[in-house]
Amino acid sequence: MTEATITLAGRDNDGKPRQDFANTIAALSDAELMAQAEKKIWLSAYANNNPRSDYHWQADACYDEAHRRGRPELYTQAYDKAVRTM
Repeated sequence: MTEATITLAGRDNDGKPRQDFANTIAALSDAELMAQAEKKIWLSAYANNNPRSDYHWQADACYDEAHRRGRPELYTQAYDKAVRTM
């Protein structure tokens, strides 16, 4: 497994460590990260009425991972695609 270089403290709503998600997205290709970010951005918007939804911090983690890679445009492009489908 690829070590995540972003650190996420705490647990998700199912009790799993948030770091597991960080490790998962760190291992994704750029295209896979973009697809994951698009999905989490859309779901975060859909869950706007629930401030404790995991989708909010997961979208933020995708943003952080794109910036860690030095490719912030991955998140921007995912955001633009997600907004077009809302």
